[in-house]
Amino acid sequence: MCPLDVILFQSDDLVIALPGATVFPEGAKLHVRMGVRRRAGTDDNAWRTRRELVMRGPHHVPLHPGAPLDDALLRLGVRFPDGGKATTVDGRPDYDEWPPPRPDHPVLRFDGGGGGSGASDDVATGHWSLWLWPLPPPERFEFAVEWPSCGVPLTFTALDGQAIVAAAGRARPFWP
Repeated sequence: MCPLDVILFQSDDLVIALPGATVFPEGAKLHVRMGVRRRAGTDDNAWRTRRELVMRGPHHVPLHPGAPLDDALLRLGVRFPDGGKATTVDGRPDYDEWPPPRPDHPVLRFDGGGGGSGASDDVATGHWSLWLWPLPPPERFEFAVEWPSCGVPLTFTALDGQAIVAAAGRARPFWP
């Protein structure tokens, strides 16, 4: 595990954080956490929609090739110093072979998660993993987040690639 402890976005009713990553020799699983709370006076329908996006996962909003992105879609991405980049809205090719061929560009995709609400219906949380391949370079790189329907403008946050690469050097297989 590689601690990152980064707040990607925070407002009075929404927080999106990147607390850490599980790192492997060739890639990393980035752990995204979200929390939303209902503000006084929020319309019931607007609250249900936002709560559902956080709990079910904003990646459940369908992508339609060639169509503009839905504002309800959470957009996440990375940009490396060499100009390489990947986003969660990049198309994923379907391959007929297994394992699929190695991509010729960086990949960032949702890789599971979930959400819920506690005792109060006025707070909801979500936790999502992103698979990043390849490992970032051992220098600072940028992580991007944008979520128009939830008031999140395109925001870039610097991440420490050296910490992730160092954690990859400590990764060990479960079985020899």
